[in-house]
Amino acid sequence: MKSFRFTVLITLFLVLAPAAFAADFGVRAGRLDRANENFVGAEMLFDLGTINLNPNIEYWLVDGATEGTANLDVTFDFGSSRVKPYVGAGVGLLYVDPDLGSSNTDTLGNLIGGVQFDLDFLKPYAQAKYSRSIENSDSGHEWALTVGLRF
Repeated sequence: MKSFRFTVLITLFLVLAPAAFAADFGVRAGRLDRANENFVGAEMLFDLGTINLNPNIEYWLVDGATEGTANLDVTFDFGSSRVKPYVGAGVGLLYVDPDLGSSNTDTLGNLIGGVQFDLDFLKPYAQAKYSRSIENSDSGHEWALTVGLRF
């Protein structure tokens, strides 16, 4: 049975590795409006033509708590020039763990708009993202302004 699991893992790696290497990797940083805090993150962008798949994580630099999100966003590019505006939507998980130790996880809905600049080997971008909890309407909403660099 262990050899079967090992074979399945190797097969998955061989199937998914080319897709991962075809993706653009990136780093991001930004500012949250309601929390009035900064965040940093990492991402991958799978270019599927005019539609892109963008899994990303963000770590919020909040005093007295560990907070962050893991998101899966889909964006749609307008035009094919070196300056590409885009819009999108996605889902995410918000994880909050204050120092008291009572952690909480919420499911988020995201709306995104931004512009990417395609240079020879770098792709800087700026975007605005609106996030709202899908499960808990009392948790409010969050706007984030983000700048990033994909390579």
